[in-house]
Amino acid sequence: MEKRRSFLKEWIIGFIKSRDIIFKKLVSIEENKENFDVFVTYKDKEQYIITEPKIGNIDEIMKKITKDKHYALVTFNTKNNFKSIHENWEKLAKFKHFCIYFVNPFSKLDKKWIIFPHTHNSICDESALKTGLKSMFDMVDVLDEKEIEARFK
Repeated sequence: MEKRRSFLKEWIIGFIKSRDIIFKKLVSIEENKENFDVFVTYKDKEQYIITEPKIGNIDEIMKKITKDKHYALVTFNTKNNFKSIHENWEKLAKFKHFCIYFVNPFSKLDKKWIIFPHTHNSICDESALKTGLKSMFDMVDVLDEKEIEARFK
């Protein structure tokens, strides 16, 4: 699991740096700060990043976050991770500054999709939630556990 977590950490750091070429707001990136995998300082905010290759109990993740700070969860684009987020949507939507990156750097389609549950929840009809999330999920090739296991032996 540690190789997977390190991979996601490297991926998100690379993504943040490449995105900053446009926005020019990045001040610093630190690893393993305050019990978070990555801590990013921008000119206008700070963000705590959790990398979780396989989302198990969402409550363990929820214990780490508060409503007044910015957080991101980075995870693989798997069916189980999608299911976990969907099943816990109401809990996640309470946090205004929380986003989730579903990634598959090996995808032939898009490599990631990003969702802000709080924002999405306020603009999306509840009856269309799963369909909307599923359409974003399907834009990135799904990783299955066997493929992840093979890539990170």
